[in-house]
Amino acid sequence: MNGNHTSHEPSPHHDADPGAVIPALDRHVLERTAAHLHERFARVADRPTVDRILAESYREMDRRATVKTYLPLLAGHFADSQLRSLGIAQGIIESPLPRVLFIDDANAGRSQMAASLLLKHSAGRITARSAGLAPAGHLYEDAVAVMAEIDVPLDHAYPKPLSVDVHRAAQHVVTLGCAGQVEQLTGQHYRDWDIPNFVGRSLEDIRAMRDDLERRVLDLMREIGVPADAGSGDGQAAGRADGRREHPPLSMSA
Repeated sequence: MNGNHTSHEPSPHHDADPGAVIPALDRHVLERTAAHLHERFARVADRPTVDRILAESYREMDRRATVKTYLPLLAGHFADSQLRSLGIAQGIIESPLPRVLFIDDANAGRSQMAASLLLKHSAGRITARSAGLAPAGHLYEDAVAVMAEIDVPLDHAYPKPLSVDVHRAAQHVVTLGCAGQVEQLTGQHYRDWDIPNFVGRSLEDIRAMRDDLERRVLDLMREIGVPADAGSGDGQAAGRADGRREHPPLSMSA
């Protein structure tokens, strides 16, 4: 049932890196998280596979995050996303909503903003995720600031690497200036948006890029066939989009 993803590797309460020391509290949280994930995704993966994915997620978050206070929580969210995507790709989990994945270099600005804008304007009628080819340790402060200006908080967003399963589970993939670095899978629709990296840009430039992203997101929704929610302000960033929809709490059903 699990294909090549089944691997009898150490559970997440063992060190993911032989040289790393995982705090005792983190070990305890990871163990409970692994049990919960296995209960939720038992049809998708066996316990050793869940343990492996969670351990890899923790290691990835630990390697990249600049603030390590919530590493087990971030690892749990990332592992949850991975397992859900694996289930969708395998046809075990039904996902009737259109699935869009935004990819850029660092997953610290453009892709996060695009996913949040899509969630806002679709009012939950489209699934949006984002990922980076080389994720940064945190979101760009200016990106968070310009989104807060239009009442679209990115408080719960965090940079994530592009995983094979998340890529496979997507139906529509939007690359942001990195099309040549992303493999194009059969049966998926790809677009590349030429919006430059935010590094070194002024706040005014990033506001203009935000507005450009919003226009493109609305155009994408029309192409997919999902009209913008009437309460979201078609063509204007108004109202609230909860970026947490991209990272659902572990208690939500798959």
